[in-house]
Amino acid sequence: MLAGVVMIMLILMIFIPTMVLYVQNESRWSVKYHQNTTAFQLAEAGIDRGYRKISESTTTWANGQAGIFPSGYGFNASYGDLYGGCYAISITSGPDEEQVTILAIGKEKKEKEVRAIQAVYDNSTVGDTAIRGQSGVTISGSNTQVHWGAIVSPKSVAMNGRTFPQVWSAGSIDLDANGSTPPNCDSPNCLQWHSYDPNIPADPGIDTSAFLNAAISSGTFYSGNRCWGKNSGTACGVSCDTICSDSTSCATGRTYYVEGALCVEGKIFVQGTLFVAGNVTLPNGLAGAATRNAVLPQKAWQQYGSSWTAYTDANWDPTEPVSFPGLTSSYSSPEGTTVSLDKVMVDGFFYVGGNLTQSGGAGQTKIIGAAYVAGNVTVTPNNFFVYYSESAGSYIKPTNIILSRQSWKDLPGRAWPSTLTCP
Repeated sequence: MLAGVVMIMLILMIFIPTMVLYVQNESRWSVKYHQNTTAFQLAEAGIDRGYRKISESTTTWANGQAGIFPSGYGFNASYGDLYGGCYAISITSGPDEEQVTILAIGKEKKEKEVRAIQAVYDNSTVGDTAIRGQSGVTISGSNTQVHWGAIVSPKSVAMNGRTFPQVWSAGSIDLDANGSTPPNCDSPNCLQWHSYDPNIPADPGIDTSAFLNAAISSGTFYSGNRCWGKNSGTACGVSCDTICSDSTSCATGRTYYVEGALCVEGKIFVQGTLFVAGNVTLPNGLAGAATRNAVLPQKAWQQYGSSWTAYTDANWDPTEPVSFPGLTSSYSSPEGTTVSLDKVMVDGFFYVGGNLTQSGGAGQTKIIGAAYVAGNVTVTPNNFFVYYSESAGSYIKPTNIILSRQSWKDLPGRAWPSTLTCP
């Protein structure tokens, strides 16, 4: 009996100190975890604040690309607007063009825990959008195709059975058989279309005055309604100018601004921006005068989740996967891959302030870049093509900054700036 009591006492003498130590450590661990979490949340708040600051205006963004950032965003100020501690922010340009890197460090109020986060944002003015039709889009014709970028509209979109590219609409899409009733994307994995979606890619806004001023200063402003091309003018109903009617005279990167409507009866080519304040009519499809090497976007393959053979049969991508890799795949086609395209009408940015109507035989006319149409887009003939190009973003003069996050990472061990204290 006595031996049993002694044994119990020995066991308690061993375990009670261990349990006390564990409880003490657990308390410290809990405090440390809370402090660490607080520091992390403060760092996240710094990232958010930096994002809001750099995207507040096109001027702020442009200054940032030149290395000029607002005061307080170079680890030269600390912010104590949140409970539990403070944070500091650094914004730098890069690593690539039209990108910024935001680094935020959070510090818990008792100054025992520090966390740092880095995020890289890209100014995605176009956002992989080949056609944006603000009043709706209708694509028909047996061989009318949109490649490498999406179709986006806040209104209805009619695809007439097409299985590419991706389509985003805040209204109806004719591919959606059940209307506004969910689900409002294609089965099984929402690879192609999204209808009645309030979160369609944001409108960058177009600074029409900036385009007008650019054209006036370069002598490429054209007043009134116009007909361009070398034909007789019977299709447009008026005689046509020979402006931009070859593959070289308007290959300047400038803005070509038409004050009224534009009817294109013969072949033309603009490298840069073709800005038409009114309607654009392509009555016979004889519109493209140039042969160009278009750069295949490295993520163009994402547009073909519902029709992978449309991508592979074109033989654009020398390293294309055998099957569609999935929208979250890290796969990218080789950088700088080019595709030769003939009969190109525009290589750059195509803005239409009214409606864009292609009604005659298209004659394989091609647009490389991005098209923004304030009115309706109606493309009904055969053999008309639009190829999205990332380079279109360099020609757009937006009124809004639209940033997309390219990367995010925790930076363990990053110290709090020695020159700063929490307010």
